[in-house]
Amino acid sequence: MRFLLLVSIFGLFILNLNASSEVKKQWLENKPRSYAKDFYIWRYLKQDINASEAIWALGQARYVNNKLLRRYANKLKHQDTNKVLKCMRLKALSFVKRDAECIEVGLTSFKATKLKKNQLNKIIQTVKEPFPNSARRFEIINSNTPFKLLVKSSTKVFYETFNETGGVFRVNNFNHPLPKSYIKELRKEKKHFEQTIRLIVTNPKLTKIQESLLTLNPNGLSHKSQFFLSINAIQHKKKKLALNYLKHSFKSAYFKFDQDKVRFWQYKLTNKKVYLDELANSWDINMYSMIAKEQKNIIPKNIKYASIPNKQTITTESYDVTDPFSWIRVLRNIKKLDDTKVENYKNIFTTKETQGHLSFILERYERYRNSYFALPYQDLLKDYTIHRQALINAIARQESRFIPTSISTAYALGVMQIMPFLSKALAKELKEPYDIDKQLTPSTNLRYANKHLNYLERKLSNVLFVAYAYNGGIGFTKRILRTGLFKKREYEPYLSMELVPYDESKRYAKKVILNYMVYFNHLSKKEKTSMLTLMEKIKSPHQK
Repeated sequence: MRFLLLVSIFGLFILNLNASSEVKKQWLENKPRSYAKDFYIWRYLKQDINASEAIWALGQARYVNNKLLRRYANKLKHQDTNKVLKCMRLKALSFVKRDAECIEVGLTSFKATKLKKNQLNKIIQTVKEPFPNSARRFEIINSNTPFKLLVKSSTKVFYETFNETGGVFRVNNFNHPLPKSYIKELRKEKKHFEQTIRLIVTNPKLTKIQESLLTLNPNGLSHKSQFFLSINAIQHKKKKLALNYLKHSFKSAYFKFDQDKVRFWQYKLTNKKVYLDELANSWDINMYSMIAKEQKNIIPKNIKYASIPNKQTITTESYDVTDPFSWIRVLRNIKKLDDTKVENYKNIFTTKETQGHLSFILERYERYRNSYFALPYQDLLKDYTIHRQALINAIARQESRFIPTSISTAYALGVMQIMPFLSKALAKELKEPYDIDKQLTPSTNLRYANKHLNYLERKLSNVLFVAYAYNGGIGFTKRILRTGLFKKREYEPYLSMELVPYDESKRYAKKVILNYMVYFNHLSKKEKTSMLTLMEKIKSPHQK
C-alpha cells in the first residue's frame, strides 16, 4: 500500500473524517502499542484536545509517521515544527524565496528538476555554504552535462541525485555507462546500490547505463539484486550471463517463493526438464510452481479450504472479532506455536467469520507447507459473479488474511484494507454518510471494495493489472503500462512482470493472481481457469 500511503500523506491532511465515535484518552491509554493504536492516536489528535494531551498521545505511538506528526504540530502550534512541515509541502517554485534551512528540508531532487536554470541558480547560492551536498545536487541537475558532474561527485551525492530525480530525468540525463572505478565505490553502500540496480534495470529506456551492470560481480549482493542482474542480462540477450546470476540468486534466496522464481527462469532460459520437475514438486503454492504443475499435470494436495462450522455467531466467548486489539494480542501470542496453543485456538476460532484467523495460525504452525484459502464472507458475496467473488477473495487473502479489524501502518482498514481517503470518496459516490468505524465491519468494507473494483475493471483489462492498481493506484498502473511493458516480445508476460518497478506491487500482484485462480476454480461449478490461461490473457490490450 505504499503508493496509497504517499497519497494519504497529502490528501488526508485536509480531510474531515467525520468519525462516528470519539476516541477517549482513558480508552486509548490501556491499548497495546501497535499500528492499530497509532490509527486511533491519529484520530485523537484531530479532536478538541489541548497541547499536553497531544504530547501524551504522541508518546503513546509505536511509529510516528508524517500523518501523526502533522496533527501533533497543529495542536502544539510549535513554530519550528510547523515550519518544517510547511517546507515539506511546498511546491518547487516556492523555494526560490525560502531560506537555506527550508530548502534543505523540503526541496527534493525530484522537485528541483521542475525548476528553471535561473531559479535553481538562486537556490544554489542560498544553500552553497550551509549545505554543500545539496548545492552539489542542484548543480548537477542544473548542468548542461549532468552525468559528467554526477560521476565526479561523492557517492552520497550520487545516490541523493540519481535515485531521487525521477525516471524521466534519469533517462534524459543519466543514460550513460558508469565507469568501473566509480561502480566499485558505489558498491560500498550496499543498500543504496541495490536500489540503484533496481531503478536501472526496471527502466526500459536506460539501455546504456544498463550495459554497465553486465560486468558486475554478483558476490556480496542480495538475492534481489542478483535476480535483477539476471533480468538485465536477459533484456540484453546475454543468456549465459543471466544463468550465472540466477545460480547465485538461487543460493542467496531465503523464501521458497523466491527460489521457485529463480527455478522458473532457469527453465525458461534452458528448457531443461530438471528445473521444471523441481518446480512442479515445490511445496509452496505460488504462481511459478502452479505453472509447472499445470505443465506436468500435477494436482497439488496441499491447498486447503477452511470448513464452515454450523455455529454462525459473529463472536465467541473468548474472542471479540470486532475489536482491533484482539488480533494484535493473538499475533503476539503465536510468535512461538506449539500443539497446545494451536488446539486452544481451534476451540476459540470456531465461527465462519474466524476462518481467516485460524487459517493464518495453521499455516504458520505447519511452516507454510499447506496453503489455506478461507471463505469467511461468502454470504456477503453470493450475489456477485463468480469472477468478482474470486477477485475479492483473492485480494482479501493477500491484504488482510480476512481479518476484519486489520489496520495497516498507513491506516488502511478492514478486510480489503481501504485507505480512509478512498473510503470517504466511495461513501460520497454511494451517497451515504461516511463512518470510518464501519470500515472495520466486513459488510461495509467489502461493499466499498466492490464499488472500487467496478471502477478499476472498467479501466483495466485483466486480473493482474487490477491487482497492480488496487495496491499501487490506477495512476501508477497506467504509468508502468505506458513505459512499454506487456508488449509482444520473448518471455512475455513474465519478463514484464519482473520489470514492474515497485517491488511491493510486483510481488502483491503475483500472489493475487494465484489466489484468484484457486478461488475461481473452487467457486465455479462449470468453467475453470489455469495460471497458463490467465497469463495468456495478459497479452491482450492492457487498457479498455
